[in-house]
Amino acid sequence: MTKDRVSHFGKVKDHYFLAIGAAVLVTLLWSTSYILNKIAFQHHIGPFTLAGLRYSVSAVTLVLVRLILVNRNSIAPNKHVQKERVRIQLRPYYIIVLGVTGYLMAQGLQYAGQILITPTQTSMMLSVGNTAALIVLDVCWLRELRCRSSFLGILAAMAGVIIFYFPWDFGGSHFTGIVLILASCAGYAIHLGLTRHLLKNGKASPGDLVLMPMAIGAFGMLAIGLIFEGLPSFSWPLVGIILWLGIINGSFAFSLWTWSQKHLRAYENSLINNLMLLEVAALDILILHRNFSVVEVLGLLIVGFAVVFVQIYSYFKRPTHQPDDDYLNN
Repeated sequence: MTKDRVSHFGKVKDHYFLAIGAAVLVTLLWSTSYILNKIAFQHHIGPFTLAGLRYSVSAVTLVLVRLILVNRNSIAPNKHVQKERVRIQLRPYYIIVLGVTGYLMAQGLQYAGQILITPTQTSMMLSVGNTAALIVLDVCWLRELRCRSSFLGILAAMAGVIIFYFPWDFGGSHFTGIVLILASCAGYAIHLGLTRHLLKNGKASPGDLVLMPMAIGAFGMLAIGLIFEGLPSFSWPLVGIILWLGIINGSFAFSLWTWSQKHLRAYENSLINNLMLLEVAALDILILHRNFSVVEVLGLLIVGFAVVFVQIYSYFKRPTHQPDDDYLNN
């Protein structure tokens, strides 16, 4: 291996670990969103309205950031950036699909479900549903896992869910919340798979996969919210929550997460994302003072370990030379 190749490999590995750190930071920010959403709902705002306002703020923030960067580049032009912009042209239908699946479905339906069940229940259902949906997508399209044990892991995770909800008294609204959360998982998987495909094949830059899809999703969610939920009564705490969710947990976190996908595989992103299962449970206890029974803790741990097993086992089953090649290709 030449010195140039060794140097390049070292830089790629540095980006890999930096991407892991960035993704973990994003999970911490997103975990607080579950708690902030519950607090916002107490101010009588509907889920689609809250989600629409949050991502509208995120989109506006990204536009302002881009304008600042454009002005800076016009003063001190960067040839590499100019060349990259000419080379990458994201097709409009990709933007629409990413907006509908990643925001209107994955976020809008998730918010609608969150208002009906607890943050920990939401996080657990998302953990299982997202992983199961990602495996189905991987079998049909990405083909990065190549491991039948994934299905056994998902069955174990489902068993954990059954234990957590024992004695299975769902009720009408409770069951509806679970269905909405699981429906949002389909949008998440399609969005993640398409994002990974576009980045891996050099068809888009990370910035292209955030702003326009987010704007489309925000407009759709806000329209649905204002039509069916009405205009909320704003208060300073509610405005503060919306701004934090939009700027920090929205534009900043989603940009960082999308960048990390360029250096991590889809299942690696999903593995890190599952840290939220324990993070949300901890916040649920510390902030909302939620109490968990021994059976619920057991079910929660089974879900967490099963989902992590799905992805870690798949990682170690790959050929030993494959990671090096993949990192260099990224």
